[in-house]
Amino acid sequence: MRPILVLLLLLPLLAGCAERWSRPGTTEAEAEAMNAACGNDAQQAVPPRMVWQQTAPARIERDRQCWREDGRERCRTTERFRPARYDMVDVATGQREAYRTACMREKGFVFEGYRALRLE
Repeated sequence: MRPILVLLLLLPLLAGCAERWSRPGTTEAEAEAMNAACGNDAQQAVPPRMVWQQTAPARIERDRQCWREDGRERCRTTERFRPARYDMVDVATGQREAYRTACMREKGFVFEGYRALRLE
């Protein structure tokens, strides 16, 4: 599996917080299990669509260094050109997320925000 695809699949875990969904009579564990099931359904319905895309623009970095010499301030500025960066990007992420969210709402869950991710 390509490293970028692995990163995209693990990104929700790396974000540091988890979604909190609720439905009357449902435990947090059941809501998390349903969220995972909807995520799996979304992955099947909307598979990754990887395209070559610019991920960072070209830029010039400037570094200014100053010092005192003979009672006067002297400075030197150096410039370094950084070319644009390109990488494979999954352009279907938004559609997949919308599918998962719709799945949860269809099952009667209400989104209540985010909570700190528990690593157990």
